[in-house]
Amino acid sequence: KNASACGPSLRSSLPPPHSMSAGTLEALASGNWAGLAPCLVGAALLLAALFALSTLRRRPLPGKLKPRGTFESEDPMSKDAIDERKRDFSRIVATRRDLWIWTDSERRPGTVIPIEPTDGVAAEQVGQVCYNRLKFWLQGELGKIPGAVDLGATSQWQVVDRVVYFISASPGFDFVMRHKVHPMLLQCKFMIFVSKSAQVRVAWYAFATDKIVPGSTSGPFVIKLVSEDLRAERGSRSHAEFRYTATQTSERDMEQLISKHKGLIARGIDSDDWEPYLRA
Repeated sequence: KNASACGPSLRSSLPPPHSMSAGTLEALASGNWAGLAPCLVGAALLLAALFALSTLRRRPLPGKLKPRGTFESEDPMSKDAIDERKRDFSRIVATRRDLWIWTDSERRPGTVIPIEPTDGVAAEQVGQVCYNRLKFWLQGELGKIPGAVDLGATSQWQVVDRVVYFISASPGFDFVMRHKVHPMLLQCKFMIFVSKSAQVRVAWYAFATDKIVPGSTSGPFVIKLVSEDLRAERGSRSHAEFRYTATQTSERDMEQLISKHKGLIARGIDSDDWEPYLRA
């Protein structure tokens, strides 16, 4: 029997007579379809696979999430709340794994922010030390761009505050609570983007789930939040604005998933055309 005759539509996918075996031609001429059983089995398996794929795609997002949306993250107002964000930031930096940077000169997925460990620093000072080191790093990156840094104005530099406020536990937790998603978030990663024109944006990725499975290291959904330009003037409002995407995924490694966005991130860094990345 000729295996190349198998396909989703029996008659339409049969090869021309001159390429068929004598047995296949005899089965067709006599109406003996049993001789083509392998084709029928192949067609059934293909239909089953297509049905399974369509079912996978139709799986609803958890909670009240939509495929795309917006989110507002309020700035902390009290000194205690601000200090807590700084401590969170220092803990994320200390992982040496979960805070990546993307700049004109650094575009390799997985590059962590080059902030030195705070070994030997008193516990109550770690948050402020990491904050100061982030500020120094940002000054260095933006200082490469003509006109991007006014050194006389960096003592109260809002862009550093806004970055630290987001790279902490509170915004992601607030996001999932607001959208009624279980707060079991896995493989969380934070990004800092510095574009050629001196835009500064931050992003957050996390696997989410609609069903708790003990021992899970990933989830069937991935959430991505990306901020507005944190250097831009925002008047009197006291929150940062974000765009989010929520999608089902078969990927189990967050680093691999983020790496697939490398080209879109580069496009944003080169030309401030962030829309394709925001929608990805």
